[in-house]
Amino acid sequence: MQFEKLTEQQKLHSLAARFYQELEWVPKEGDYYTTSRADLELYRVVDIKDGKVFTEYCTNPGLNIAEWDQSEFTTGGFGPKRVYVPDWILEKIN
Repeated sequence: MQFEKLTEQQKLHSLAARFYQELEWVPKEGDYYTTSRADLELYRVVDIKDGKVFTEYCTNPGLNIAEWDQSEFTTGGFGPKRVYVPDWILEKIN
């Protein structure tokens, strides 16, 4: 199932998982994530290869694929602002 945006509750649960429960994330193809900004945007990892992570904006899948260095995807620059959205949040939280 493809998801396009988060609900407010999904965003809150994702932020809680990251910052309160300290959920660790090792990105893999198919993972969803958001940012720590005050919005409901959702992104997806479409591929990881040759030291790069390729992502898409979920409201326009396949339209604009962004490329990021895998070594800094969650740690350097913008990386720490990424918030993993586990499947259970998307599937069970409205």
